[in-house]
Amino acid sequence: MTKISTTGISTSGVTRRSILKTTATAALIGAVKTAFPSGAFAAGAGPEVKGVKLGFIALTDSAPLIIAKEKGLFDKHGLPETDVAKQASWGATRDNLVLGGAANGIDGAHILSPLPYLMQTGKVTQNNKPVPMAILARLNLDSQGISVAKEYAETGVQLDASKLKAAFEKKKAEGKEVKAAMTFPGGTHDFGSATGSPPVALIRTRTFRPSSCRHHRWLPT
Repeated sequence: MTKISTTGISTSGVTRRSILKTTATAALIGAVKTAFPSGAFAAGAGPEVKGVKLGFIALTDSAPLIIAKEKGLFDKHGLPETDVAKQASWGATRDNLVLGGAANGIDGAHILSPLPYLMQTGKVTQNNKPVPMAILARLNLDSQGISVAKEYAETGVQLDASKLKAAFEKKKAEGKEVKAAMTFPGGTHDFGSATGSPPVALIRTRTFRPSSCRHHRWLPT
């Protein structure tokens, strides 16, 4: 016999497991509604919005975004108002992502791999405030390198950067600085110096936007 509760909802076949499942589903839907008050899913076919603001740094691995824009792929997939905008530096990219597209920042970006993790944990944001991030695609794998000035060519340094140690020690003994450029603290270029290749204790690092590293008489890392 079917029992009718005082709320008017049938309780026939109700189990503890089904209640937990229903409650969990309701909690998920509630969380989605809170995060996306205008609706997380489009009512009809295609994206909910007509465009997004995407940032990029002028490096070869930004090519997928630029080509997609030039070839009309955003238009084809329902995002005709997408703007692909050059950013001044990784720091500027971070700041514009924190702002978001609605506040004259950007909605997404071609970005240095560690930055989303550092932003998610609040390690590189103002007041260490965590910013929710999502990585949708990897645009580049490996292909990182360390370039050295001509004065170090005779060391024969290649994959084993320890060959630079003697040259660095000699320069330090002469009272000169060994200077290195990187694109962002904690980035993949910075990881190389932090792990002792080349010996980090012998060098002084400076942060430059990627496009300007080649113009400085520094040791790019």
